[in-house]
Amino acid sequence: MAVTASDPEGHQMPPPRRVRHFRIQTTQGVTKPMPSHTRQLAEFAAGLQLSDVPPDVVARAKSIILDGLGCGLFGVHLKWTEILAGVVERLEPQGGSASIWGGGKTASATSAVLVNGTMIQGYELDDANPASIHSCAAVLPAVFAAAEMVGADKIDGETLLTAIIAGFEVGPRVGLCMNGNRMLGKGWHTPGLFGAFPAAVAAGRVLGLDSEQIFQALGIAGPQAGGILATQFGSMVKRMLSAKAAQSGLYAALLAADGFTGIADVFEEEYGGFCTTFTQSTDQFDLSELTDGLGTRWETMRISIKRHACVGTNLSTMDAIEDLMQEGLRAEDVERITVKMTDDAVKHSWWLPYEPVGLTAAQMHLGFCIAMKLIDGEVFVDQMVEENMGRPDLLAFAKRVDCLRDESREQKGRSFARGTDVEVVLKDGRVIHKVVDHFLGSWQKPMSDEQMAAKYRRLAAKTLPQRNVDELERLVRNLEAQPAVGSLVRILHGDPPHTGAQYQQAVLAK
Repeated sequence: MAVTASDPEGHQMPPPRRVRHFRIQTTQGVTKPMPSHTRQLAEFAAGLQLSDVPPDVVARAKSIILDGLGCGLFGVHLKWTEILAGVVERLEPQGGSASIWGGGKTASATSAVLVNGTMIQGYELDDANPASIHSCAAVLPAVFAAAEMVGADKIDGETLLTAIIAGFEVGPRVGLCMNGNRMLGKGWHTPGLFGAFPAAVAAGRVLGLDSEQIFQALGIAGPQAGGILATQFGSMVKRMLSAKAAQSGLYAALLAADGFTGIADVFEEEYGGFCTTFTQSTDQFDLSELTDGLGTRWETMRISIKRHACVGTNLSTMDAIEDLMQEGLRAEDVERITVKMTDDAVKHSWWLPYEPVGLTAAQMHLGFCIAMKLIDGEVFVDQMVEENMGRPDLLAFAKRVDCLRDESREQKGRSFARGTDVEVVLKDGRVIHKVVDHFLGSWQKPMSDEQMAAKYRRLAAKTLPQRNVDELERLVRNLEAQPAVGSLVRILHGDPPHTGAQYQQAVLAK
């Protein structure tokens, strides 16, 4: 007879199950089990070489890196960044081995990751994708901190770039496996759930981990996952959830490097595994998504870039409103606006009553974002400021917006999940529509490298002098050719890339 355990209140608990079902591969008549999906991810991450990556993917990765660094540099002086950095400075008054970007200060590697990741994700401007993860906020802080631990002048640009691409490939696959849009609808902050895995992989590559160590790092990263979406209703803590995942990933890589072990096959484990636990099911995830097209279909190319300083589920609506404005729509002409989106998007972007409790809520709420777009003309860093949160005209207009579930869009599938159908009733009785299936910046409708660079320059110039903005862009564009990443790290830290005559000579030499 099977023996069952009991919890402290005497309830019977199911015994742990360790049954795993892996595929079978046949080689020359010999049948043997396929490696688990977790193992395949680890082997891919450990073995990836930059020469394996198509040139267009490499180029796109560089533009995404620039976008993430621009978002981070803009985030240096935000209130929540300053509070977090202040706490870190009190805990670590002597600083540490890693740079806190933009301010000339240092901290321990794990604390620097937390602050820098908060900078990147701190203004709803960083990347997003169908997997519901913020790749740069998870990957970039971890790889740069790992590089500084090893020694920024000992890590070459090709190593750093390869590590970042490995993270960009692993992270979205976790989100696709878990159906990130559905997880959002259940109230999880998915970047906080998924972000530790790409951070662990990317940091692990910089630290020189082999496939077994990265396998263990994935198993250490999984149990640290967390994040709930009530954070979106005005709190500052949403700003640091991706950063917390990045910190967890760096811890995972560092522990694995020293022989610390994690959950074996963390995604496949049935009892208490990552997928079964967070979905509370045995069938609401798809393990095949973890490795489908691995090394041939590049998720880096499906990372989306934001043009508007708001949550990703609002981006198509912002584009629709922008199109209507270009056709002549004015705020004063509007009687009412109704937006139709998927149920997951409605839950993430819409609630009543909307109250001006802070920037987080404003950037998440569809009605407020529509009001700002129509009245101020743009939803970016100069509009999304504290003094606008309680503006009577914006609040009044936001009340004229409704948001409804569109089941027909849900039936179109995942690639259409971030689209929108906007209906505008005008005061003269006319009704106009605009449907946007894919926003500008999505993988289906990507921004050009120059459009992304223009965004980077606009954001980075808020913190760095222009010569440093230009030099950082040059270094990233030629990252694989850099014998060491020390110069790049020093610019991010806040030091000028050159001084005096050295800088003039560098400019003339370009």
